[in-house]
Amino acid sequence: MTARTAVRAAVLALAAATAVLALGAPRFTWENAGLTVQHPPHQGACALLGAAALAAVALSGMRQPVRVLVLALAAALAAFGAQRLAWRVEAVEEGLHERTLTGWTRVPWRDVELVEPRSDAIRLRARNGLSLAVPTRSFAPEDRTRLERTIARRVKEAQ
Repeated sequence: MTARTAVRAAVLALAAATAVLALGAPRFTWENAGLTVQHPPHQGACALLGAAALAAVALSGMRQPVRVLVLALAAALAAFGAQRLAWRVEAVEEGLHERTLTGWTRVPWRDVELVEPRSDAIRLRARNGLSLAVPTRSFAPEDRTRLERTIARRVKEAQ
């Protein structure tokens, strides 16, 4: 094994390890204003570090088809990291708010006409047609239950 191949293997191992670290569950924070759910910053940073490692490997002289594949993986991991850094859900007194890469979506509690728990998300539909789906695949069962109960209590109080 040449030194160049060994360095590539080490950087690929770093990319894989950081990608695994980025897959953790979000953090739940109870505050006076309500519940906040967001991913710890280190998860997004790990994904971005893994993306940078993959890009470095791709640009280190690989053959064209492999380079394109590795750069596509790096771009996907970078997008995943950015999403982890941006995503935040707040169940506060005014309503349910979700921040994504595209901005905030806000549904006031008084406007909620339907709460639909699904196996992978909790979906709220407002009277004005606005819909908000909070993905819950990575939530621990007790955290998902706490969020469902908070939403149910806030919707009931607003009626």
